[in-house]
Amino acid sequence: MRSIYEKGCRWVNEQVGPDKEDYKDRKEKDLKAYIEKKKKFRTAQDRLRGAEIAEGKRSKAYQKKKKKYEKTKEEYRRAEAKYKKEGFQRTMGFIGMDFEYEEILVFSLFLTVASAILCLFIIGIIAIYFQLSALETILYGMPLITVVPSLVMLFIANYPDILEKRMKASAVGRLPEAVNYMTMSMRLKPSLHRAVSFAAKNTSPPISFGLNQVLWKVYIRDSSTLEESFLDFALRWGEWNENLKRSLYAIRSSLLEKTEEGYKKSLERANDLMIEGTKKQVEDFTNSLRTPTTILFAIGVLLPLVIGAMLPLISLTGLDMGSMTVAESGTAQDNPIGLPALVLIMNVVCPAATLFYSYRILGDRPGTRELPEIDLEDNKKLHIMVSISLGVGIALMISLFYSQLAFFQPLPILFLFVVPISYYCISTTMEKKRERDLILEIEKEFPDALFQLGSRIAEGTSTERAMLKVSETLEGTRSGELFRKVVSALKIKHLSMSESLFGEDGILTDFPSRTIKTTMKTVVEIAEKDPEEAGKTIVKIAKYQQDLRDMEHEVKNKLSKSVEMMKATTLIFAPIIMGIVASLYFMLSEVFAGLGAVDMISPVSFAAVLGVYLICMAGVITYFTKSIENDLDMIEFKYTLGRTMLINITIFSISFMIGKVAIAGSI
Repeated sequence: MRSIYEKGCRWVNEQVGPDKEDYKDRKEKDLKAYIEKKKKFRTAQDRLRGAEIAEGKRSKAYQKKKKKYEKTKEEYRRAEAKYKKEGFQRTMGFIGMDFEYEEILVFSLFLTVASAILCLFIIGIIAIYFQLSALETILYGMPLITVVPSLVMLFIANYPDILEKRMKASAVGRLPEAVNYMTMSMRLKPSLHRAVSFAAKNTSPPISFGLNQVLWKVYIRDSSTLEESFLDFALRWGEWNENLKRSLYAIRSSLLEKTEEGYKKSLERANDLMIEGTKKQVEDFTNSLRTPTTILFAIGVLLPLVIGAMLPLISLTGLDMGSMTVAESGTAQDNPIGLPALVLIMNVVCPAATLFYSYRILGDRPGTRELPEIDLEDNKKLHIMVSISLGVGIALMISLFYSQLAFFQPLPILFLFVVPISYYCISTTMEKKRERDLILEIEKEFPDALFQLGSRIAEGTSTERAMLKVSETLEGTRSGELFRKVVSALKIKHLSMSESLFGEDGILTDFPSRTIKTTMKTVVEIAEKDPEEAGKTIVKIAKYQQDLRDMEHEVKNKLSKSVEMMKATTLIFAPIIMGIVASLYFMLSEVFAGLGAVDMISPVSFAAVLGVYLICMAGVITYFTKSIENDLDMIEFKYTLGRTMLINITIFSISFMIGKVAIAGSI
């Protein structure tokens, strides 16, 4: 989303936005206005003080000058805010974007107008296709033409703020990692510069951005010393994360300790403050998420199911669902129920509202860990060609055997869209998911392996022999296999520990897990410098990593009931219910068609709407559940989405056919 936003903003401003000279002229005007208002404010301030000294606060002259002072003060504040835009600049700096305020405004206005034009086009197509009257067109069009552009304007204009909030929330669970990297570096060498640089290299944005700024401010002489820049960083980030500020202060104060024991205690306190504070934030989030999750499940999943299940019953009341009339005593009255309304509610409003609410809830989710980056060639072109071939093949079968497939409508059409998409999602992520699951298994086992390694080294065992013993103890596990490879490289190639792990053909050179690579770098370095201290430090690292695993487990555990219920409903219960409802509607349409009583929505169209709803729901609920479990991981999301769509449409089809056959046999 971020990259699309940035590319779109640049393109729009290149096409229709003012040029750079206009921005420069506006800035100069704002600067002049700011300087002028500042002078007036200072003058009014001096005159007020003079009146206070000369005549006292109760005098009329003082009160008059006070009013003038308040007026100029407010004008000065507005001019300052317009010129400096401190809040906007702070947001841009945090999220790493380089846009002017006016560029964001132009982009949001452009998309607002474009969305309004698109809505008008869609309304026109619907009106022509369904032969709607002018009143019906206005009835459907007004909500669309007013709500959609307004939402687009609000979202695009405020996206930098939204992104900043989400990045801060995502960084919460990763800040302990950054603090831990700094304390690990400080244990090796008491150098604040080295610690900040090490943490910046081994963390992800926005944390790495912030830490790099600490160094750059010193390089460009914006800060006189590294300590000053570091404390400024702690103060700025401490505005939204008090735990980080206290941890960074503890790291800085460790350099002031006069004893080795005091130095180590300060570093331990920095880690403990960050871990405990983050645990509290994660716990607060999980506790606050129960009600929103319940509401999301009720409104996004259950309510549409109830609406779909009630529609066949509504048709029994005499509502003309096809031509939007109600038959009463031989007269016709306008009624807003019909296929356009059904499509709008089931396939647009409900999925869009659920997606929006999901996005809002997930904006407060603290990040717990960074998933490994898997870089495998997935041959996308081949998968796209196969997906297109599947779609073409299904389309040909439908066209050739249309009359024979009449009883199964609209199922072939649904599979025409679902099968190619599902194949593409699964085929492009299967190998990546398998590889990443192996890495995640190693990461899960790694704290135990580190604890054993640290304990053996602390007992006086050499690092190489300690790794050998750990690999034997953990034989059959992924982490044990990793240590066995390291020991084999040391014995066969006669390389140093550092070369065998991180050399040109090192075991961890291209390893996708940043956590394991960074940890092993620290283990190797500290073991070479101080073997006695290495064991204790490795045990502390193992404890820290286990604490992160516990936090992640806590999030999943507290939300498991709601998440599993959503998954089960999306995958099984909703398709069964909708399949039965669709088959029941077929029966009712045949009965009423024979009686000539009501003009109902086409049963095929009705079933198609329910099928599309299931596809939309699969996407939205998969997005929510996978984001709750591990932030938004596109590998897991695409793989799960492909499976979910295919399974729920298959279950819907089976339920639908069984219902039709059973009902046909009973009539």
